[in-house]
Amino acid sequence: MEKYYLGLDIGTNSVGWAVTDPSYRLERFHKKDMWGIRLFEQADTAADRRVKRTNRRRLQRRHQRIQLLQELFAEEMARVDDTFFLRLNESKLHLEDKSVQEKYPLFIEKGYTDIDFYQEYPTIYHLRKDLMESDQPHDIRLVYLAIHHLLKYRGHFLIDGSLNSAKSFSTVFEQMMRSVQDGLKIDFTVSHPERVEEILRNRTMARSSKSKLLEKEFVIDPGEDDPKILKTVVKQICTFIAGNKGDLKKVFREDLDELEKTGFKFSDPGFDEEILPDLENKIPDLLNVVQAMKAVYDWSVLVDILDGEEYLSFAKVKQFDEHKHNLHQLRQVMKKYCEKKTWVDFFDDPTGKSNYAAYIGHVKKNGKKYSVKRCSEEDFYKNLKGILGNISPNEEDTILINELKEKADAQILLPLQRSKDNGVVPHQVHQIELQMILERAETYLPFLKQRDDRGISVLEKILKIFEFRIPYYVGPLSDRHVENGANAWIVRKEAGRIYPWNYEEKIDLEKSNEAFIRRMTNKCTYLLGEDVLPKNSLLYQKFMVLNELNNLKIRGKGISVALKQQIYEDLFCSHTKVTGKKLLTYLRAHEDSELSSEDLSGFDQNFKASLSAQLDFEKQIFKENFKKDSVKKIAEDIIRWKTIYGDDNRMVQNMVRQQYTEVFSEEQLKKLNRLHYSGWGNFCAKFLTGIEGIHKDTGQQFTILQALWETNCNLMQLLSKQYTFQNAIEECNALNAGEIKSVDYDSLVRDLYTSPANKRAIWQTIQITEEIKKVMKGVPDKIFIEMARGEEKEKKRTQSRKDRLMELYAACESDVREWTKDLDRWNDRDFNSMKLYLYYTQMGRCMYTGEPIDLDALMSGNSKWDRDHIYPQSKIKDDSIDNLVLVNKTENAKKSNGLLSLEVQKKQREFWKELLEGGFISKKKYDRLTRNSDFSEEELAGFISRQLVETRQSSKAVAELLKRIYPDSQIVYVKASLASQFRKNNLHMLKSRRVNDYHHAKDAYLNIVVGDVYDAKFTSNPIAWMKKNYKSNYSINRVFDYDVYRGTELVWKAIDKDAKKQGSIEIVRKTMLQNNILYTEYTYCGKGQLFNETIAKKGAGASIALKKGLDPEKYGGYTSPNTAYFAFVEFDGKKGQRVKQILEIPVYVANRIPQDKNILIEYFENVKGLKNVKILREKIKKNALISVDGFPMRIRGATEKQLSLKGNVQLVVNDKTEELIRKIEKYIERKSDFEPDVRYDGFTSEEMNNIYELLKDKLTDTVYKKRPANQSEFLTKHKENFQSLSLQSKAKTINEIITMLRCDIANTANLTAINGSANAGNIAMSKSTIGKSKLILINQSVTGLFENRIEL
Repeated sequence: MEKYYLGLDIGTNSVGWAVTDPSYRLERFHKKDMWGIRLFEQADTAADRRVKRTNRRRLQRRHQRIQLLQELFAEEMARVDDTFFLRLNESKLHLEDKSVQEKYPLFIEKGYTDIDFYQEYPTIYHLRKDLMESDQPHDIRLVYLAIHHLLKYRGHFLIDGSLNSAKSFSTVFEQMMRSVQDGLKIDFTVSHPERVEEILRNRTMARSSKSKLLEKEFVIDPGEDDPKILKTVVKQICTFIAGNKGDLKKVFREDLDELEKTGFKFSDPGFDEEILPDLENKIPDLLNVVQAMKAVYDWSVLVDILDGEEYLSFAKVKQFDEHKHNLHQLRQVMKKYCEKKTWVDFFDDPTGKSNYAAYIGHVKKNGKKYSVKRCSEEDFYKNLKGILGNISPNEEDTILINELKEKADAQILLPLQRSKDNGVVPHQVHQIELQMILERAETYLPFLKQRDDRGISVLEKILKIFEFRIPYYVGPLSDRHVENGANAWIVRKEAGRIYPWNYEEKIDLEKSNEAFIRRMTNKCTYLLGEDVLPKNSLLYQKFMVLNELNNLKIRGKGISVALKQQIYEDLFCSHTKVTGKKLLTYLRAHEDSELSSEDLSGFDQNFKASLSAQLDFEKQIFKENFKKDSVKKIAEDIIRWKTIYGDDNRMVQNMVRQQYTEVFSEEQLKKLNRLHYSGWGNFCAKFLTGIEGIHKDTGQQFTILQALWETNCNLMQLLSKQYTFQNAIEECNALNAGEIKSVDYDSLVRDLYTSPANKRAIWQTIQITEEIKKVMKGVPDKIFIEMARGEEKEKKRTQSRKDRLMELYAACESDVREWTKDLDRWNDRDFNSMKLYLYYTQMGRCMYTGEPIDLDALMSGNSKWDRDHIYPQSKIKDDSIDNLVLVNKTENAKKSNGLLSLEVQKKQREFWKELLEGGFISKKKYDRLTRNSDFSEEELAGFISRQLVETRQSSKAVAELLKRIYPDSQIVYVKASLASQFRKNNLHMLKSRRVNDYHHAKDAYLNIVVGDVYDAKFTSNPIAWMKKNYKSNYSINRVFDYDVYRGTELVWKAIDKDAKKQGSIEIVRKTMLQNNILYTEYTYCGKGQLFNETIAKKGAGASIALKKGLDPEKYGGYTSPNTAYFAFVEFDGKKGQRVKQILEIPVYVANRIPQDKNILIEYFENVKGLKNVKILREKIKKNALISVDGFPMRIRGATEKQLSLKGNVQLVVNDKTEELIRKIEKYIERKSDFEPDVRYDGFTSEEMNNIYELLKDKLTDTVYKKRPANQSEFLTKHKENFQSLSLQSKAKTINEIITMLRCDIANTANLTAINGSANAGNIAMSKSTIGKSKLILINQSVTGLFENRIEL
């Protein structure tokens, strides 16, 4: 077998691949060059499914509660009204569809009907109030209706304890104070908590006023923190609890870029469904603070709802009366002062967006009630305040209108019975009412006292139904599909139906809990199958502190191990938060009294890691006993239980009492309840303390934790080639994983600890690799991997550079120059110029001499000023702002290839310090400027290692798996930046993602070239290489300028200018100019959701019933079933001829085929109404490739009459056009409101005209002419329209045409700018037209190296 290399470029929706020989020439198979792209849809996370599943279960369990209640009432109810439950359950049906032909569902007596009932009890709360107050016997149906409502809407279970604790302000407020102090590590108090309660209770005060008053009650002890920052934190906390829109970024003092939304109100409609799940997934460690703030906000809303009443029903009746009274007042006022149209629009217009009809959700016309789409309460009050604000009242109405305005401003005018605020009502509020109703009812309904053979009364069962919640650690109660991988872990004691009053007898809670713990624990990043430690574990926190502390440097030099250990013991073991100021004070006292904060580096102002859990247990729980190992083991167990069970203190205490009966006093247990730990680490205990490695130079042996303590290496350095930890990890994993017996998804990918998006990409990669192995008759010698950062959200600049500079200069009070006026000369995009931005961050002065820079000369492009890299480019690849300065070219030349001279540092230090304190430069940049020690061998090797070593978990998952599958292949990581720099600096080629998808294959090819050269150059061991070459004048930017050898083998032949020989780069350049790239896509069968989940209203064209027997025309229904796949069928046409068509097969039909082979024919004949159906091809997968009259397309979906398709031809243009399209792409990405300018954006109007002509010709003269919905005639006809457009509109129109030509799902162009359609080019072909076309189904292998064609 010949030696070959495999390159992979793995994204979340694509895999690029390339196969070469050791000289970087593409291998060939069946006359095809072996490189290609595989595209697929990104796999979604389970978050959306989880939310829907949770809602579905919530509704199912509500329905089950009602069913149980009806069972308990059934016998007694039958004596009074034997069809009551039947009528009630069929209340939504039309009269003709009901089992009992009665108009009213509740009461059908001659003397008392539903009309009488609603007159007596306008709302359900009137009934509940009456049943609580009255001793008179009531009809059993009234009692049932009240209990039905209480069980259906029973409130939340977030607060434990009695009704008093649920309504207690001190309980929730003290919890919030503890959570904020612990979670944010800030020290603040409230001088008068009763004043805070008073402010939050005030119903008439506007929320903005509440927030300002609350701020004054908080007393901050800044300690070593910036008081301004802490004031901002407190302001945001007050904003949140007052019900206004706050910003979590300002609360937590972090970017939180991973969150979808950081600014919100707790009352936002999407908080529970969207914002809260996002917080739970992305920042679980900080969630406790958010929940504690919301608990205080919820308390204030509950106070508003109760409005001084003891019981909810009393408050709701009061609200009803108040709404009625407010409505009467408002109608009178508006009738008197507003035009009739305003009055009608506000009260009676069913199309109003934020009027009264939209506020209450219905409108009455001709005595009939019609539903209206509801608006938010905020929008309604905004509209109402606008109307009231335009009224100029007479003197006698001034007081009334001002009162209405105040209530509207406080959002308490016209209070609603059903509001989103009802979600804050705790279950205890409803429970007390249920108990009172049942206690009164049992005096006249004796069946409530009846007991079963276990001695439980009906009344007690009803209370049990109300209280019962399936413990989260038990999970779903059904265990029918556990063997098939169902999401359930319940362990039963015995079979039989589970009721709220017998579940402890049926379920083994302890074993179910053990199974839950196993499921909850994540797996280690490095060791396969090992459970991770909690993030607050004593062991894990020690690791985190040492890993951060080992980076500490004083004046650019690492500290001694002894000093590091002293800092750990004296500072970290005494303080929960170690700040930069604390450290500086300590070092001045113990190390060097002359130290300044600028002398310290290697950490970010304050240390993020701490030993908080150790200090909690040492100071609060165990005191001096904590030093015992046995006690530390107990603490570790409790931290683990706290992490698993969250705020469920009852469960934690159960575990403590079971395991450690005699250890804790009641006082200690109370203190344990106040501790809060959440979140998991990335590593297991075995990784930190069980894996041993050896330092290759000294032969010293450590565990990871020992090495962190006894050396000043951080984890990444310990995992480098200088130690043998990586080898030990691989040996351990090989032992745990065992031998791979088959290459299939279930055994290799399903249980990987990575996202669904990564799992799909990994499986596609393995399939590609397996097929290449088959073609090449052996495994690759090397596999080069680059994995895209699909999951990691790119940090976007949230503030423009100009705005940031304006803020910084506005704070420079002492500066004489009017910088802000100077900045106004420039617009935002001018600051895309790095030179201009550096000029202003340096206050217009040379960074090395301090002399003023001539700005006009600088921007002329031919000045004496130039950018310089502080750390030289030859040693480190870093073009970030922290490594760039603007300097005199002469000074730059003096610096040469080293660090700054002591002379320059001494002269400029004060200026640099001024820039640092003003926020113009970062601490990192300051540290680089002031560094006075040469780079060590380890540092220089580290710079190189960062180019070669991948640290992301997603890449490691792929590499580890490929190592296991192909143990004889060498796996080489390639950083995306290396291939990108080679493409740009050596090949002088730029990449456009917009033109086509071929760049994935070209990147895979470059991964082989760049990866192999770097691997050969630095022998996979930068430290060993550096020891030999430390004093040589090497440059990591010029690797490809010289011959590179691996031993005696020539790996890279540099250009020989004297001999005029091109070398290896010529092979690479010629390959990169080719576009003969294989292209395949993932085809699949749809499964899961049966129908489009949007339910159409009656008369809106729904064709599928919501439930069996419900006519969609009467009750609404689903508009379309989801498609599993397609079939090619033949049937009788309307004129008797035989017709062939591609028709969709719904998921619900496909699911039944294994049980009933005839179901397909029955579906087409009975449901679709076709005759004499013959199945010509039973299964054509979704996204299948099919040629229609010579144009290749993929089938995406179907409607009743049409098939939806997308093109399968990758656009190819010349290099110059591709570069221009890349510039258009960059311009549009910036979402710039500015007209394009050739100076900034790099394209002209004439160039846009040329691209328009080229794309028009593509549609006219190439394979695109066979494309359905071809727009060539339109583009030809409207050429002059295009040429008359502004440059901005031209760029956007070109971008739209390219969208139409791409192979994406979105394949339409918005051509309205040239008088065209907004959806031009949409490929939706009639089923009958396709049936008459020449159809060829093209089946491709995963690489495209194999394919067959079937004429349909």
